[in-house]
Amino acid sequence: MGHYCRICGRRRSNEKFSGKGHKTHVCKECARMPKEEREAIEQEDEIFGFLTQSHISAKNISRLEALAKSNNDTIVALATIVLEVGKVTPYKRQRLKILAQKRRDLLRKLDETGLIFAHY
Repeated sequence: MGHYCRICGRRRSNEKFSGKGHKTHVCKECARMPKEEREAIEQEDEIFGFLTQSHISAKNISRLEALAKSNNDTIVALATIVLEVGKVTPYKRQRLKILAQKRRDLLRKLDETGLIFAHY
């Protein structure tokens, strides 16, 4: 049956995980990656996850503000876009409709970065 690696997104056999890898859901291959690269993948997944939530809470907003101060440029760009979306429309219901009516520029940024697919 195996386990799911949360970094590469693959289902791997038990032998591909170390003892701690089972617990953290990181395969041996991904554990050998540089720490910055691994963290960037995790942070990107976290940012995409905020858009799938039904409500972007105040704690989520503060986390996005922290991610917006990251050293990685792509993480900063994604976090600032989702931060703006969270401030304009914190609830998922009719989020895209409201953005199309009020903030078309923000909707265009979501489309360019691929974040709009996280909404579905």
